[in-house]
Amino acid sequence: MQDNVQTEVLAWRSQLRKGTLELAVLLALRRQRCYGLQLVDLLNAASLGISEGSIYPLLSRLRAEGKVQTEWVDSGVGHAHKYYELTAHGREVLEAMLIAWDEFSRAFAGLTAKN
Repeated sequence: MQDNVQTEVLAWRSQLRKGTLELAVLLALRRQRCYGLQLVDLLNAASLGISEGSIYPLLSRLRAEGKVQTEWVDSGVGHAHKYYELTAHGREVLEAMLIAWDEFSRAFAGLTAKN
């Protein structure tokens, strides 16, 4: 029975991660512009378990939606990196998402509070 519970929780955590990945990326880009692998490393340092395979399609969508802009930077060492940074629209969306996250978090805090 325990293995079944673990499997279900792992599946749920995967869905939770997918559902919050956009918010996590926008938050990371609010701090600094990054290239794709740098974002993966930052998010994994925060224990979010993000893969390269999930970050690039999201970054492409965010660019198409006007939330991020890109710039190729060649440091002269190694290959050029495509850096992502928030646009004004991206910052606006992020602020609205943070309000929604706060409301959602408070709702859950109310449900999980022990009386």
